[in-house]
This record gives sequence, structure tokens and C-alpha cells, in this order.
Amino acid sequence: PNGFNNGQFTGTVTLDQNTINQIQANPGNFFFVITTTQFPNGAVAGSLVPSRPQLIAGRVTSAGLQNGSDIGTGSFLLSLGPPNGNGNVPLNFDIMTFGLGNGFNSLQIAAPGLTTPIMILGTNATANNGRLVGTTLISTAQANQLLANPCSFTLTLSTPTFPNGAVAGTLAAANEVFIPVVGSAQGANGTNFMTDVSVFNNSAIGISDQSATANALLQFFPTGTSNTAASVNAQSVTALSVPPRGTTTFRDVTTSLFNGGISGIGALRIVSAGNLLANARIYDNQIANGRGTAGQSEPGMFRSQALQQGVLVGVGSVSAGSNLANGQSFRTNVGFFNPNDTSTTVALELRDNAGKVTASRLITLAPFMHTQMPLSGPNGLFTSVTGDFATSSIYFLSGTPIFGYASIIDSISGDASFVTPSFQ
Repeated sequence: PNGFNNGQFTGTVTLDQNTINQIQANPGNFFFVITTTQFPNGAVAGSLVPSRPQLIAGRVTSAGLQNGSDIGTGSFLLSLGPPNGNGNVPLNFDIMTFGLGNGFNSLQIAAPGLTTPIMILGTNATANNGRLVGTTLISTAQANQLLANPCSFTLTLSTPTFPNGAVAGTLAAANEVFIPVVGSAQGANGTNFMTDVSVFNNSAIGISDQSATANALLQFFPTGTSNTAASVNAQSVTALSVPPRGTTTFRDVTTSLFNGGISGIGALRIVSAGNLLANARIYDNQIANGRGTAGQSEPGMFRSQALQQGVLVGVGSVSAGSNLANGQSFRTNVGFFNPNDTSTTVALELRDNAGKVTASRLITLAPFMHTQMPLSGPNGLFTSVTGDFATSSIYFLSGTPIFGYASIIDSISGDASFVTPSFQ
């Protein structure tokens, strides 16, 4: 059917799981073809390519191993990139372990029942505080095997104490939840911002055994930092376990996560083979001054909710004594996070209440880079804009989908509102 509107076609097609598995396993074997009356056998065509690294995750324990470690545990994330053109595919791994020390004989993936691994991620590896990070090249055939049925394979870690396997875990397709900004910061007028993060395990209702426990890897990307190699280069990583239908809350993430090893602000990614939901509360903590907290709610976002274009509506900067906002005074911070392993350029426009462009700017976001800045002023997003202005909006257009947000903060009370992009 002719569903094109001004050269654009949008629609949804339902596929069976077998077809989905085949496409995910090797998207380059499939083509999108457009036929026309003039060219009924195909006017134009293009092969499919992954839009992002394909993710696999899981948890490692001694369960099922003979003479494995009684105390060792961990979580892992594997990301498969696009083929390099030489018949190989990069496999990035990020493994966080506990109770196993820092020396590892081998990291290997094998099919159950087979003594020979199909791939070895590393030998004689040294972890950094229990964390193993790296990249290895595997064949396209091996990548297709992993993607077609990851649950058929097991990751096993061996150590000098447990040479036949200390811990192991089954691979599974992974899901992501992003919280575009978390952390703590001292703001203007004595504000003291902190972040609480809550994670819910949306497992099937009625299943309460260990198999429904969700294990996740949490990655923190500090603001202003480029992660050029891949997502595995996040500054800080920790593992999380959430019981079936359970909720875990981290109060003030800078002290409750990552062993207190982070400071400032950045973006948070939660990766799990389970079905997790999350949100955050960012608040001005004035408990020490007897005034409690005033905060804003931030939703956890799935990758599909990242946008190439959007509008942050209702931003502005109004000083005390101005009549622009019925006596209110507020300021706005604007932030963006690039959840992709490639750089992107973002075009931005600030428009006033009449729709006039009052300022514009281009910024570049490196891979997995977070940035936040004031809306205006010398250190702001739009440095040419000074003075008071209200009832404005920011339009952005990015080369790849990104997360954007604005935080509008009352200059007197410190209360804030979180703004996510709108787009239709």
C-alpha cells in the first residue's frame, strides 16, 4: 500500500520470534526494499545494520559448578559491535566480581556440556578492584551464535584457587534503563542537590523463586567525560540484585553506590537481563537547616525514548523583582546525554514566546558523554543571552537519538521542576 506522506513512510509490522532472532543474529542478511509502479521489482533497497551495540548480560555464581567459590559472585555485560569488515566482530566485556580477588586464569564462553570453549575473552587477567574490562575480536559466525540464542552459552571465570571454574553464569539478552542525570552538587543560593534512585524488578506476577531475581550492572558516566572506546569505559560500575517484584532504593547515590567513589553529576545506565524499571528524585537537601527537602522527579528512560529532535518547553531565567513571571524568580539548567558509542552533533535553538529565534548553537557530544550547563550567561548553553527572559523553549536536532532535559529551579525556595523533551 502507498503509505508515503511527503516522502516519509511510518508504520508497524508484527514479526514472529523466529524472524526476529534471524534479523538480530545477522541483520546484514536482510534488506529493506521499496517498490513502485514503475519499478515493481524494487526501486531502491538497503541492507539492515545494527543501530547500536547488541547487549548480553547476566550474573555469575558458583551454582552448578563442582568445587566452585562459595563466596564469589558478579554481574557482566557483553556488547557486540558491528563487523569490522574483516570477518570479525568486536566483543566488549565489563565484568564486576566480588569475593574472587583480582587474579583470573581465564574468562571463557562455552556451550553447556562442552569442555572446549567457543571463545576465550582473556587469560591471566588482572582485575581492578574486582572489575574486568576489555575487548576481543570474535568471528561473525560466533557472534551470530551468541545473538541467535545467548541462553545456550555460559560465561565461566577461573582463578588460581579455582582453576576449573570459580563462578559461571548463563548469557541472556539485555535490557537498558537510563537516568540521564544523577549525582550531587552545590548550587546557587545555598542549594544542596542530591539524588535518590529507585529500581523495581518488574518480573512476572506469581513467580517468586530465585530465577525471577533481577541482576543488573550499573554504570556511571561523569559529566564532561568522553568514553571513546565503548560503553564499557564508564568511570564507575557496581552490581545490583533486586528480588521478584521488589524495589531497591539508593539514598544519595554518591555515597550509597560505587562504594562512595563518585562525585559531582553524570548519567546512569542500568543493564540487566531482567525487566527493570527505575526513576530518580533529585532534591535540595536542607535537612541540616531544619527545612527538609524540595525535589523533582526524573523518570528512567528506555533507549527507544531517546530522541533525535525535541523541544524543552517553558524554560527561562528570571531574577528577583522582575514582573515577567508574576513575581517568581527562577533559573534553568539544561543537560544532554549521548547513549551511543559514536559522537553526535546537536543543533540548538532558543525561541521566545513569539517563536523568534533569540540564540542558536552547535555542540558535539562524544560517545556516552553527559553535559549540563546553565541556560544562559557566560558559562551557559547560550552565552549571548543575558538578562531576564521567560516563556521560552529550546529546540534540538541531533545526528543520533539522545536524552535531553531541563531543570527549572526556584531561586528563593530551591524547589525545582524536571522537564523532558516533547515531540510529535
